[in-house]
Amino acid sequence: MLYITLLLDTVRTFVGIIDDYFDGYYTEEMIEAQVDQLVFEELIRERFPKLVHHLDYLGVQVTWISGPWFLSIFVNILPWESVLRVWDVLLYEGNRVMLFRTALALMELYGPALVTTKDAGDAITLLQSLAGSTFDSSQLVFTACMGYLTVTEARLQELREKHRPAVLLVVEERSKGGRVWKDPNGLATKLYSFKHDPELLIEENKGTEGSDDALADGDLSYKEPAANLDEMLSGLSVNSELEGRDLQEQVVWLKVELCSLLEDKRSAVL
Repeated sequence: MLYITLLLDTVRTFVGIIDDYFDGYYTEEMIEAQVDQLVFEELIRERFPKLVHHLDYLGVQVTWISGPWFLSIFVNILPWESVLRVWDVLLYEGNRVMLFRTALALMELYGPALVTTKDAGDAITLLQSLAGSTFDSSQLVFTACMGYLTVTEARLQELREKHRPAVLLVVEERSKGGRVWKDPNGLATKLYSFKHDPELLIEENKGTEGSDDALADGDLSYKEPAANLDEMLSGLSVNSELEGRDLQEQVVWLKVELCSLLEDKRSAVL
């Protein structure tokens, strides 16, 4: 009975946090969640340029790592004691600042190990494993709260105002069935990556061959067969769509179109 009571209290707390502090996070387009990911990426590029350079080299988007952290509020990411300590600070401060500070603290703690990885999949797997072993909640909270005092709500709001128009533009273009042409920073790809499974995208980028048994025995992972690539590309109206576009715009269009096709194929199989 006591266990059930504690569980219900935890659920009520979780729902309360979502309603009060995460408005716009769990909507269909997840506008605020995507804005916060771009904000976090800018912060991490400022604080850990060497680490981000290595992730860029491996082809790992920062949002692949931090997206699940923010959306789950670190549930099933950190040990339960550490999660509760982070929630304590979050509730006390009454905003999402602790979310950013905790994510930055994790990058500080495990960044040295990340820069030794040689593969995108290894980097993500290693960080997930290390984050799951963060049992010293006191060290984590101390590093987050004392090491990143400059990360304030005012600073985050300033960065949100900076990035929100770009996110809204991408979402609007997609809702109309259009393509984002002027996208020199690859924003459309980042937002797609954030809303989909990073492991799937890694496999797609590598062109790894899948198998018909990928979904067998309850395995929900999916790898797109390389043999279907020609069939998928044949569906692109490249000549008509790219006529008059410069090379950079053509590359952006092809990336976004291919991502869309891959998602359609994945949805059909699932």
